[in-house]
Amino acid sequence: MQSGLIATNATEFEALEELGRRNYHAFDITKSRQSQRVGPIDIKLKKADRRGNCYTMELLVDDKKVEKRNRSLLEPVQFYVPGARIPHEIVVNKIEKNYIVGHLSSPKVKKR
Repeated sequence: MQSGLIATNATEFEALEELGRRNYHAFDITKSRQSQRVGPIDIKLKKADRRGNCYTMELLVDDKKVEKRNRSLLEPVQFYVPGARIPHEIVVNKIEKNYIVGHLSSPKVKKR
């Protein structure tokens, strides 16, 4: 089940944060060999295609790598963190050559 709340600009991003249901972490990631820490996970951009509006990224969650291939602009990418009942969600709202901008939303509910 997708959250249905996707921010496409700074104003909408601020509105989502004010709702207070989830934690939001904005990011801008450049393709490199190193991953970048975004909230509770590490993200590494492997490919970004501006013309095709798609990208491929690698997520590192609790020492496990998961590759998300050929994802589209504004497509919610959901994944679970071990011990969590509610999924985390990544939305990319800008794709450039070897560069993406978006946000990660994570549930405020803590692990039990």
